[in-house]
Formats: sequence, C-alpha cells, structure tokens
Amino acid sequence: MKKTIALAIMAIGIGTAGIAHAGTSTYTTTGGAMTRVGTQTPDGGMFGGSLQVGTSVQTMADGSKSDESWTCIGVTQPPHDKIFDQHVACDVTSPSGDYSIIFGCNIISKDGDQGCVGGLYGKTGAYKGKGGATTWAGKNGTGTGTAQWND
Repeated sequence: MKKTIALAIMAIGIGTAGIAHAGTSTYTTTGGAMTRVGTQTPDGGMFGGSLQVGTSVQTMADGSKSDESWTCIGVTQPPHDKIFDQHVACDVTSPSGDYSIIFGCNIISKDGDQGCVGGLYGKTGAYKGKGGATTWAGKNGTGTGTAQWND
C-alpha cells in the first residue's frame, strides 16, 4: 500500500511539474517605449510621471519559463516628504495568469539605476487570490527581479 501511495504521489508530481504555478521565481525585464510628463520645479527638483510598456521572462524555481508583457505607471515623490523616490504600479499578463505589482523605488546611482521593493496581487489563473513580495533592480525598465508568491 505504501508503495502504491508513493507511486501515486510521484505520478502527480511528474504530471504537474510542467504546469506553471505561483511560487518563487526570478525575472528579467526589457523596457519599451516610455512616455513622460512633468517638469523641473523652481527649487531645481523634478516631478512627474511616466507610462511604460515592456516584456519580461519569468523563471520559476522548477526551471519553467514564461514570457510576460507589462504596463507600468510611475510617479515621482516630493523631495522633502518621501520614503521612495518613485511609486510604480504595473499590470502583468502571462500565459499562467494576470497580476499587478505595486513598487516603491529609489535611485541608487548617479546614472539613474533604481532599486525597488513591492507587493504582488494575483488577478487571474495561477495567481488568482494570491499575494506576495517582489524586488527589482535596473534602469529604464530593463533589469532583474525576484518574486515570492504566498500559496
């Protein structure tokens, strides 16, 4: 009996290994065209927002990969009243399902590189009803990140 149960569990594991599901992953993003709005303030600071679309490849802990597309909007924060330099909201579409990300980002170099932390909010498919955390580092929408979904 124990052998039968072990074989059944192994068969289920093999059968589901190729199915995309929420869990731990890394991702690489490629930023596309960006539309910016805003200007320089009288005291020399900048304020504004941006809209950007792009693509990403997500690699799950089991090695499976998923091509995604995303749309993000970002808004800079006032220079004297902030925790993050910019707040960013993204919608992501993938074959496994759709989800949203809310990021807080800081400029981490003179060249404009950013470091971001955020929350994941599942909307459809494998992500529906799930939440999690994410990090991202890069510039102009191109970079790398990590994700951890709560199952």
